[in-house]
Amino acid sequence: MESLYDTPTISSATLNEEFVRIVAAADAEELDQMLQVFHSAIVCVSQWRNTFALAACLPGDILLLVFEHALPDRDTRMLRSLSRVCRWWRSIILHAPLLWRKALNLADRSAWFSEVLRRTCAVPLEVFFDVAEDYTGYAIPNLTAVMIDNLWRCASLHIEGYGDDIEEIVSSRTRIDRVPLLRWLLIRNISCSVPSTPDGEAGIPDSFLSVLAPQLTSLHLEGCTFNWDIVHTRLAPRSPLLSSLFIRSFHIQSAATVAQLLSVLELLPNLKDLSLPNSFVSGETDGNVPFRKVLLSQLTSLAFESSTVAGAIFLAALELPSLAKLEAAVDVGQVSTNVRQFMEGVHLATCKMAHLPLLHICYGHRILIFQSSHYHRFPRLRVTFMNWSLHSPPISDTRCTDLIRGIADVALLRSTREVKVSLPFSFEQCLALDTWTYFLGHLKLISLISFGAHIPILLLRTLFLDAYHSHEGLQAQSQLLPSLEQVAMPSIPELEVLIDILAEARSWVGTPFAISAISRMHPRRTGPPIEVVRELMLDWLTNSVVDGIPGDSVWFVDDEITDSDDELDELLDEVDSDSE
Repeated sequence: MESLYDTPTISSATLNEEFVRIVAAADAEELDQMLQVFHSAIVCVSQWRNTFALAACLPGDILLLVFEHALPDRDTRMLRSLSRVCRWWRSIILHAPLLWRKALNLADRSAWFSEVLRRTCAVPLEVFFDVAEDYTGYAIPNLTAVMIDNLWRCASLHIEGYGDDIEEIVSSRTRIDRVPLLRWLLIRNISCSVPSTPDGEAGIPDSFLSVLAPQLTSLHLEGCTFNWDIVHTRLAPRSPLLSSLFIRSFHIQSAATVAQLLSVLELLPNLKDLSLPNSFVSGETDGNVPFRKVLLSQLTSLAFESSTVAGAIFLAALELPSLAKLEAAVDVGQVSTNVRQFMEGVHLATCKMAHLPLLHICYGHRILIFQSSHYHRFPRLRVTFMNWSLHSPPISDTRCTDLIRGIADVALLRSTREVKVSLPFSFEQCLALDTWTYFLGHLKLISLISFGAHIPILLLRTLFLDAYHSHEGLQAQSQLLPSLEQVAMPSIPELEVLIDILAEARSWVGTPFAISAISRMHPRRTGPPIEVVRELMLDWLTNSVVDGIPGDSVWFVDDEITDSDDELDELLDEVDSDSE
């Protein structure tokens, strides 16, 4: 292997002999001059050669689009690397304020942040602050400087941090009272993620909410305290384009009354998306006098969390002709009339929605959910009742009856084709005798019934008695579910016997249905023979008094250790995935 200091041997096929003799005869100084000339020549040739490269031939506007697509948000390192490729690229980058706006990073050193901010020229700013990304400690001072000197340029302002930091930022003494370009404002206080911190909410000063933002289209306030009167008198009437509103409070002291909330909403006629988790409560006078209807003609999506009392008053006061999705989570409380009033509100709010063919009712762990959707689509109606306790033995409580009757009264559910029910016997024991008759009599188009982990056996008994009484001449004809074609059930021997009896009774009156079993892992049955079980089932079905579960079968006993846990978890996971 040749060393760098060996006498060079150059093939004449590579360089001509005359050039080799000149090099060999040259001294060190002459060789240095040759190297300098050769280096300059190589650079010159390389530059000319690079002009034939595709990247160098692309027009500047095309390159700008490529750079913007490749550039990560809030990162100037790639910009600096790209600017070193060639003078053409550097010229494009240095004169592209939109690229520098995308690369603007509050966590950069103050001097470099100021330089990047200068290079954005006068384009609208998209400012993003997340305390989790502030790894340098420069973000808050830089953002404060933006709030003081450049708030007028902000088109998007995202502030996510601890309460003290947020208060320091939004309390900055800005020199303007108008933000003409601001379209999107988000303030999220992560101090209040755990409700056990009652003093963790960030206070937003009146002066900040009073700044005029005529182009504001989206407002998101989470874990913040503010003056609802200022929102009513200053922010709402001067934000005519606001179409998306999200307000979440973590403590009851920060929530608005229904009256305060409605006074704000009636000033926002262009709302399309409204989300209000724990943001309003029932005031002392909210339920005394009916509110004037608030028309939100463009609202398509409504989500809220509150109590049944506040939710009922709120829904009853709204007129929503364009509503396409309703999601509500309410705390049931102890007053038996709350559920009935709330379900009346659901009916009023959704009366203009398109009919939905799928209905799912599920209970578990003090949570009751009913939701409805189109085939293979996300739910359009979902109501979650929290803290729904079942008493054992059952006491005088009309909540269960009010709910089932209320579901049947919701107009958009009248065209339900498929229903899945998973309700324990302890829930059904709280129902009035004619509740399932009322429910099935209103949802006449059901063609498929399926059951979850908890089998609503009183619903099955209602269907049996309807067919049995018609067959025995006790009523003119079968009245319930004339369109029923199929029943899907867990593969449980006792349940199969019960469904077979029901199918036989329906066939007597000309309304038979098919049976399909859902395979599940259950221990081998060790009880009495099937013939004995059938007799027990018939006795229970035809007995005028229902004292308990047929045959005391373990499969119909409310048991916390069942796959209802998984069933409810799946439903809640679906809820979470839809809200993302």
